Amino acid sequence: MDAKFSNRARKALEILVDGGRFEYRLERDGYTGFEKFRYRLKTEKGSIVKGIGHSTFYELERAGYLAARYEAATSISTPYYLRKA
Repeated sequence: MDAKFSNRARKALEILVDGGRFEYRLERDGYTGFEKFRYRLKTEKGSIVKGIGHSTFYELERAGYLAARYEAATSISTPYYLRKA
């Protein structure tokens, strides 16, 4: 892995290599009830990884590590996986 990445980006890369994915999806806020698009890192089993969100997503996207799977996308969710070499 590249040494220029933050610790969260390194952790996210490990999860992505193991079959995880980022999701950009519409979620309802439990406190206010408003809907908002958010970036979430999910493990292979589908559980959300806390503490890793949009800044880590953009860090990995700018480095060219992420690719969207538009065939699996809907109007409220777009999955991003590790780009295959």
